[in-house]
Amino acid sequence: MTDHQAIQTLHSIYAEGSSIGDFDQVTRCFTEDGIWDAGVAGVHQGRENMAKFMAGFVSQFAYYIQTNSPAIISVDGDTATSRATVRECGKFRGRDEALEVMGYYNDDLIRTPGGWKFTRRRFTGLGAHRFALMVGPAIG
Repeated sequence: MTDHQAIQTLHSIYAEGSSIGDFDQVTRCFTEDGIWDAGVAGVHQGRENMAKFMAGFVSQFAYYIQTNSPAIISVDGDTATSRATVRECGKFRGRDEALEVMGYYNDDLIRTPGGWKFTRRRFTGLGAHRFALMVGPAIG
């Protein structure tokens, strides 16, 4: 696997973990002392702090899905940067209302013995929308 493929896979592992509520999976994408700068939601350093905040945030939702675009990646030896847009959408628990958040991540990464890891992810929000959901049968 090339460095670019490994970093893109890291982005996908992060997004999947966020979507299924596996915050151990999400935080393993970071170095132990990594920093997740969540914009208006604060700066969280260390895997335990990140997981605690993430779990608390999504607890208000029946489901919450994150989708990321393919990243633009630049590798320089054992360090790299990446940038990717992201869309998150979730249905609030117990009501027919949803939240959609759109923005992008700027990332700093390092090659570790366990593979590529984020040392810092910086989220920049472009928009957030709350909206009523149509009530009806689920698709699928």
